[in-house]
Amino acid sequence: MENLDLMGFLIITLNCNVTIVGKIWLIFTLLVRMLAVVLAGYPIYRDEQERFVCNTLQPGCANVCYDAFSPVSPLRFWLAQSVSVLLPCAIFSAYVLHRGAQLAASDAGAGARRPSDLPGGDGRWPAPRGAGRLRSVPDFSAAYRAHVSLRTLLEAASGALHYLLFGFWVPERFSCARPPCSSAVDCYVSRPTEKGVLMLFFWAVSALSFLLGVADLACGLRRSGSAGCGAGQLPRPGPERAGGGGGRRPGGGPPGSRAHLAGHDCAPRLQPPGRPASEGSAPHLRAQKSEWV
Repeated sequence: MENLDLMGFLIITLNCNVTIVGKIWLIFTLLVRMLAVVLAGYPIYRDEQERFVCNTLQPGCANVCYDAFSPVSPLRFWLAQSVSVLLPCAIFSAYVLHRGAQLAASDAGAGARRPSDLPGGDGRWPAPRGAGRLRSVPDFSAAYRAHVSLRTLLEAASGALHYLLFGFWVPERFSCARPPCSSAVDCYVSRPTEKGVLMLFFWAVSALSFLLGVADLACGLRRSGSAGCGAGQLPRPGPERAGGGGGRRPGGGPPGSRAHLAGHDCAPRLQPPGRPASEGSAPHLRAQKSEWV
């Protein structure tokens, strides 16, 4: 992540602050729920009121009975439900991108001053703050948990409202006795089996989305206690890596120093008192030289 452009930094920041369960939920919502509403729900419910037939000729009776049967169009309800559960995710993404852009701008702000404005007035541009180090990924775990909690609550509330409005199955016949109907009339729904299967499908989608939200919240809570992708900083190169070398070796001191010789096992070893020095060592050679003199 060294010397990343702004767009790459924002994408990596957003990616590191979303769990794998959250990514699965987003793909599931966009590809399954939205496509099912547009491709399957619209062809079935576009002529719903026209094919709602009642066995009466009383003016206005069919409209009143249809309003009692379906206070809200299921197609519009499913579309509003999908948008409402996607709204917290969109707000969180906008917040992360905004904060990431602010951090990137403040990180690059040190190199935007004039040389004459620098303390010391040496007339040289300073090195950028990001030069020679790796940029850290900001952590938005608290905001992520808050948006997942709100999304899960909206999913549960929309499921309860879905049950109050439509129930679990679409009936074939609906009895109505509301004014201006003169007596109890029977109304018949078009394609009830197909609409009932679609109703069960959206119930299954809502249940799976709720379970994914709970799992995403648990995953976010568990990741907050450990070092996540954005919890800390990425490793930065130390001074010993400036010359392109690897890590610090055992003999890392200047050449000829005690630390350098100790790291390479080249330092002269002193013999304990009362023990003859072995041949080839420096004290042994000095002893022979003194005997010759």
